[in-house]
Amino acid sequence: MAQSLELLLIQFLMPDNDARRQAEEQIKRLAKDPQVVLALAQHLRTAKTPNVRQLAAVLLRKKITGHWAKLSPQLKLLVKQSLIESITMEHSPPVRKAIRVHRKIIEKWH
Repeated sequence: MAQSLELLLIQFLMPDNDARRQAEEQIKRLAKDPQVVLALAQHLRTAKTPNVRQLAAVLLRKKITGHWAKLSPQLKLLVKQSLIESITMEHSPPVRKAIRVHRKIIEKWH
């Protein structure tokens, strides 16, 4: 899932409307799998470009907001750890801001 998700995130940012629409549809399908939360958190940390990391952050926020209570304790812990690592490694201000928003959302529900 990780490689295909990264390609979809890149495709989602393309100026071609058809490519973006296809990526959107595929991301919606992947979003039904709880493991996408961890995959997005990993891309937030590892994607090469800030735009892709920021998109991963936006999608992760949407997924966390609607599904945090349904995630297993183990998955919650992995996401929290990934967010902590991300914020310490991130240099892009918009991405750092997005990560801080996630932390606040998670702390609110924890």
